[in-house]
Amino acid sequence: MINKFADFLAEKTRNNPATIHLDLLGLIRLGKDNNERLEVFSKLLVDIENKGGNICLPAYSLSYTKNENYNILQTPSTEVGIVSEYIRKSFPERRTADALFSYTVLGNEISGKHFEARNYESFGGESLIEEVFKKDGYICSIGRVFRNCTEIHFIENLLEVKYRFNKNFYGTITDRENNNYKQQITYFCKNFDYNLWYDFKNLEDNLKQDGLMEILRVEGFPIFIEAIKFKTLYDYIEMKIRKDYFYFIKDLKDKRI
Repeated sequence: MINKFADFLAEKTRNNPATIHLDLLGLIRLGKDNNERLEVFSKLLVDIENKGGNICLPAYSLSYTKNENYNILQTPSTEVGIVSEYIRKSFPERRTADALFSYTVLGNEISGKHFEARNYESFGGESLIEEVFKKDGYICSIGRVFRNCTEIHFIENLLEVKYRFNKNFYGTITDRENNNYKQQITYFCKNFDYNLWYDFKNLEDNLKQDGLMEILRVEGFPIFIEAIKFKTLYDYIEMKIRKDYFYFIKDLKDKRI
């Protein structure tokens, strides 16, 4: 069944690349222990790539915010869990050059510029996320972690929300040839002048209630993917924010109550 699932996802992502957020719980049915689950998932990604698909897994490190240099091949992806770190270590040369929000890319349709040491705006123009958006790719999750889909900040940036702002971080990047460069990363940060707490769960629930979330599955294969086209997600969020500017965020005091 893994071949059928790979065929299905390769066709889905051939021209519409997908970012996938996941946790180990989402892969629990892929094997009897974690090692087997990770190996099977890694094989699935390779099969998808070989069949023409394009998958991008977060390999975030937030290096420059911690005053750490960023080594594309060696810096751990400490922000996104054991599965993404396993994939990063399995395919270190496939990691992009964004020192804060890098991705491990399995596929041949993502532009090579994302692997080059250069100044980078994580949620803006010329970013990998922008490329996925322009190609109307998919934003996906495995294991019911859609609320962790950081790509939503790209949409907020397009909508110019005032509770986030662009902040520059500086550091040194070591590329895949072991060359060092100075790099500026622009991060669309939360504005801490607002005493606000983020909550994407409401968005996830609303998307499902309105029938916009796709379930990607093949009968007989033990896992499924929750997915939505990026431009569909943009239209939906734009509509929600026009009705309620603070749709995504809740006051901390109210949240405690």
